[in-house]
Amino acid sequence: MLLQFSVENFRSIKEKAVLSFFASSDSLHPENYSLLGKDKCLKSAAIYGANASGKSNLFLALTAAILAVRQSNDRQLGMPIFNITPFLFDSKTASDPSSFEFIFWTEGVKYVYGFSATSTTVETEYLYAYKTAKPTTIFERDIHDTPEYRFTLPSLKKQLIPITERNTPNKLFLATATLWNCEETKAPLLWFQKGINTYSTDYSSLLQFSGEMFANDADNSLRHFTNDLLREADINISDYDFESVDVRKEDVLRQMPSGVRELFSSIPLDYGKNYNITTLHRIQGSDGDSLFSLPLNMESKGTRNVFLLSPILKKAFETGETVCIDEFDTSLHPLLVRYLVGLFHNPNVNTANAQLIISTHDLSLLTLKEYRRDQIYFIQKDQETGASELYSLDEYSPRANEDIRKAYLLGRFGAVPNTGEGDLSWE
Repeated sequence: MLLQFSVENFRSIKEKAVLSFFASSDSLHPENYSLLGKDKCLKSAAIYGANASGKSNLFLALTAAILAVRQSNDRQLGMPIFNITPFLFDSKTASDPSSFEFIFWTEGVKYVYGFSATSTTVETEYLYAYKTAKPTTIFERDIHDTPEYRFTLPSLKKQLIPITERNTPNKLFLATATLWNCEETKAPLLWFQKGINTYSTDYSSLLQFSGEMFANDADNSLRHFTNDLLREADINISDYDFESVDVRKEDVLRQMPSGVRELFSSIPLDYGKNYNITTLHRIQGSDGDSLFSLPLNMESKGTRNVFLLSPILKKAFETGETVCIDEFDTSLHPLLVRYLVGLFHNPNVNTANAQLIISTHDLSLLTLKEYRRDQIYFIQKDQETGASELYSLDEYSPRANEDIRKAYLLGRFGAVPNTGEGDLSWE
């Protein structure tokens, strides 16, 4: 589980922004957090803010950091570290590295891992493990120090010093050390590979990810989960047909310009798959009940999103994955948003301590009747500096019976559009 993520000097996030899943001493809704050792870890968080306030940049920061780790061993010398973009509205920060830090639990151990990097160079990196109450330094790295790498455990130092010579300035040592069979770095690297994911609600992106899971549903467990989820969401789909079709090389080449076509025609590439999904509707007509089919792309956007999110949710509830989704409420009814988020708080469903991080404009979640103060975050951009600030509702200490939605719309917590005086009333 993710305990905390922080980012600094990334896109509109100039100063350090901290998204914490450490539950406060608030006694409300104990079902909304899990106990890991002595840490109380929240199962979900919702982030609010005006358009262009920086919500998406927070999710882009998560994505950039995760991919930097996952793709590290694939980077050749001189290749860029993709997606690293500093705060560009200040001449100093524009040349400074972006910084990321994760605190997380995996395989019964709490880890702290962080790094700072430009698009070409990893400048600092560190990994600490809490196998007892005090942290153990696995490694520290700083290109401005001599030596660049530091190790406190003699046994690790002997093993890892030779590996430092195999690392390059654009690679993360966490990945390099694991590649060379370091057991102390294996669990945290695997967490980055499988324990946390960011998702887009874009139809094509969801289809490519979910399609693979539908294709591998040999025991029909995903089919049952999806049909149950659709039924609970009051969506009139009784079942679906699924077909996975290999993309033909000749079809892809036919769409390329002639010069490019000749270049790729001799290269053996995997051109992927197309997924054809047809939903089945049981409709009562003049002749009684009949079953009608409809291509998934003809369903409403909300229906498509629920359908394609189902494999992601099922996988999370089985593995304990941390799921991060920007604009989660896209085309979803507020009651459905509350239902889906509530699944993560249901101990009978979320048996593996999965987490959900979302950005949303859906005000149905802004209530202390179901959510805790420390689960609600706001992000606001300073229009003069262009910098975004992230902060928690917990900092305002609202009363348990306070109307949070009304207070938010009236601007008490910030993170709302400045629309001027106008004649609008939220009464």
